[in-house]
Amino acid sequence: MFSLLKRFRDLALVAALLLVPLGVYFAHARRPSERSRLDRFFIVLTAPVERGVAFVIGGALDGWRGYVGLRGAHERAQQLSRRVNELELEQRDKVRLEAENERLRVLLGFAESEPGFEVVGARVIGVRLDAKGLQLVRIDRGADDGVEKLMPVVVARGVVGRVHAVTSSTADVLLLTDLNSSIAVRVARSRARANVRGTGDPDVCRLDYALRSDDLQDADELVTSGTDGIFPRGLAVGRVENLKKAGQGLYQKADVIPAVDVTKLEEVLVLRSRAAGGRDESAAVAQSGPAVERSAPARPPAGSAAAPAAASATPSGSHAATNGATAPNPRAVTSAPHPAATPSPRATTSAPHDTRTAAQPRREAGSRVP
Repeated sequence: MFSLLKRFRDLALVAALLLVPLGVYFAHARRPSERSRLDRFFIVLTAPVERGVAFVIGGALDGWRGYVGLRGAHERAQQLSRRVNELELEQRDKVRLEAENERLRVLLGFAESEPGFEVVGARVIGVRLDAKGLQLVRIDRGADDGVEKLMPVVVARGVVGRVHAVTSSTADVLLLTDLNSSIAVRVARSRARANVRGTGDPDVCRLDYALRSDDLQDADELVTSGTDGIFPRGLAVGRVENLKKAGQGLYQKADVIPAVDVTKLEEVLVLRSRAAGGRDESAAVAQSGPAVERSAPARPPAGSAAAPAAASATPSGSHAATNGATAPNPRAVTSAPHPAATPSPRATTSAPHDTRTAAQPRREAGSRVP
């Protein structure tokens, strides 16, 4: 019996595998909408196997697809990172250019509002803000561009300072917050006069020479008065803060908040008076004296009366000219002019006249006496 089963084992297994699906088919053919107990048994029996096979095969497929998809991903990530950096730089440049264009547009509008001045635009290329020393900014315009010392420097918001030192291509600007800076101002509301002096602090100045009787209030706007010979009138300087009226004294005390933040300067305007470009050169001519001309000795007309020969001045070491047999005193170096001689109106120093007659030959100066 067992030998028979061993002989037909493979055939019996194939037959069982064929009969089972066939039985299932016929069972469903009769009642396709219902599952039999056998169906449910095989479903329960094969479900874990099915889930395991699906997990293994799905994981392998996902791993393969992930590996294939990651090929070249590193290069693409680097390219995308470079592109993002480029776009960020372009965005920053765009924002910077828009801000710069806005500042230049405002400066251009200010320049057009000052018809009495020529403006020289400049960029700030150096900053020195020392509380114990000079507070300067350096600009990229100099004497070659018409910039001179004491010229006012402004922006659209107000006063920056004045030109302190000039080279051919650059200039240093003394800021209004410097200890050595003083600007004549008026109160825009009451027109009272005062001075704004720097304190060495870029954030605050102080108000000087504001009389106790003047009408001043906190938050009053201060503008240039135009009386200091540097700044034109009407430019914003700052506003009054912390006003104090002492019980004694002639003046009020107050802080001044500058209208311009000197720590954030990028472009400025140098104001040059239009009259400065066409200076009259007559002042230089007036300083120089008139040209000195020496007139040549006048020769008397032929036939005039002979007169004693006059010795003319000669350089040191030369001999005096003589005529005839009589020689003049060799110690004489000058002689008085002839009474009848009239000096030339253009001459400032005239030589004595030659009084020799036509019969007397004229000798060259420096010839020896025979």
